[in-house]
Amino acid sequence: MKKHANILMAVALAGATSVAVAQTMPPLGTYPAPPWYIGGGAGSGHLNRSPSDLTGLNNATLDDNDTAWTVRGGWRFSPFGAIELGYYDFGRYRFDGNAVGRFVPIDGTVKAHSVGISLVGILPINQFDLYGRIGYAHSELKFNANGPLGGVANQNQRQDEATYGAGGRWNFTPNWGLFVEWFKNDRIRIDSVVGGLDFRF
Repeated sequence: MKKHANILMAVALAGATSVAVAQTMPPLGTYPAPPWYIGGGAGSGHLNRSPSDLTGLNNATLDDNDTAWTVRGGWRFSPFGAIELGYYDFGRYRFDGNAVGRFVPIDGTVKAHSVGISLVGILPINQFDLYGRIGYAHSELKFNANGPLGGVANQNQRQDEATYGAGGRWNFTPNWGLFVEWFKNDRIRIDSVVGGLDFRF
């Protein structure tokens, strides 16, 4: 009798443990099984730099918002994590100001883009994913400035930096997901909000 009671207790404990584990995992059929994905999206980029800090010009002005877009791909190695590689175009920002005191007017644009690799932590909730990312990016600011008499000056600034962000994704079919994400590049000081689609395969 005691032996049967011990067996029943062990079965009950195993069942309780299974229920507890099941409650922490996504319900069957909702976790996107294909591990590889590619995606892309577009939105808005914001350059968090003052006009004089960015250009070194006097009386400088800066249009610090433009369209941003991304193309990315990754490997979701578990329900809770992925490794992702992405290209990010942060847009083109127009500026103007004066050099040599106020005597030489200058105007131009600065274009920003980045390539990064990230570790993505994911919290799956039924058909939805909440996620955050942190990673490394190689970024570039390309300056193109126009001076008097048609003079043009070009300069590139390259940075190795941290990138991080947070977002959410709705997996509306087994292969397709709709995402919205905020992310930031630390040293070039650009943050963006984009929305788009991921395709899993």
